[in-house]
Amino acid sequence: MLRLKHCVAILMLVTCYHFTWAQEPKKEKKWSIDGYVKNLVTVDMIRGLDSAWVENQIHHRLNFKWYPTAKLSGFLEIRNRIFWGDFAKNIPFYGELVDLNNDFFDLSLVVVDQDSWVIHSMIDRAYLEWTQDQWEIRLGRQRINWGVALIWNPNDLFNAFSFFDFDYEERPGSDGIRIKKYTGFASSLELASNVSDNISDLTTGLLWKINKWEYDFQFLAGKAMEDVALGLGWAGNLKDAGFKGEVTFLYPYVDNDFDPVLLATISADYSFESSFYVHGALFINSQGERNPDFPFLNVRLGRLTVRDLSPYKVSMLAQSTYNISSLVTGGMATIFYPGSNALFLNPSLTISLKANLDLDLIGQLFFDHKNESYRAVNKFVFTRIKWSY
Repeated sequence: MLRLKHCVAILMLVTCYHFTWAQEPKKEKKWSIDGYVKNLVTVDMIRGLDSAWVENQIHHRLNFKWYPTAKLSGFLEIRNRIFWGDFAKNIPFYGELVDLNNDFFDLSLVVVDQDSWVIHSMIDRAYLEWTQDQWEIRLGRQRINWGVALIWNPNDLFNAFSFFDFDYEERPGSDGIRIKKYTGFASSLELASNVSDNISDLTTGLLWKINKWEYDFQFLAGKAMEDVALGLGWAGNLKDAGFKGEVTFLYPYVDNDFDPVLLATISADYSFESSFYVHGALFINSQGERNPDFPFLNVRLGRLTVRDLSPYKVSMLAQSTYNISSLVTGGMATIFYPGSNALFLNPSLTISLKANLDLDLIGQLFFDHKNESYRAVNKFVFTRIKWSY
């Protein structure tokens, strides 16, 4: 009998044939395949080291959709990645670190974990979806996204993510079930739960959405691991500007190291006719610190919980983008942490080389200091080329 990891390896081989499938004559069919291939070069200029660390990552993603009936659909998505360079060479157990995004089921395989390179494959979506009339049911590994804001999502009890992890557009998923009933125009009831053999790791909740005064409101109640969770969110407009917010209160129901916490975010965004886009957001963590230790450590590795959105008490974001031409877009995001000396700068430039082929140049600069001169703790420079098919 094949082991799960053997099955994953076979699926990796199957993905090699997607180019042949994509060239078949167009006809009505009950399945589809798409995805992308991208290459990401990371240069990390770490303070205190004599030279920069350089890593290269090749990432292939395959998305398979199956439509056996009008009511039933199946989804399978696989990400295969090859890492080589200084990170794999200098960070102990690097293969284990990149393999931390699994949920209840182990649907991944570290194919190679050598001194300077790692090959990793993972199924991060694998679910069935059944729809009929007002009902929608999903079962399997899926993204259960309850957030409405763009940067920080206190309502997202299941699949919290880091704004710094820009290269994982799809975001992590959860092994679970989601049952949704549409009750009217822009209104619904949704029950969701992940799978766990340990009550302390179980997250489950009920989400109610309504539309009132031209705003979409949502109210949630549930259990987020070892916390009882209550929350609300909204999305609408203030004149021509988008206006969104989320608030969640977490209260530990067991005796652990966590205190009750209130997490809240509010944001507004606006697009000018000139294509200039601006976005501002505020995040408050009632249990956050003014100057936390190692706030930017491992910002891309591992799974986050809703408590991990920001270790700072207050975080403020200002973001803008502008279409320099029809093929070039520039952007800048800045995060301030009032009451501290920390600052995050995120310049970016996207160039469309041709249809389905993009080049991204991205910087991430983390500034902080304690009893030292004000310098960057970490400076990342990324070059990414992405081909979608």
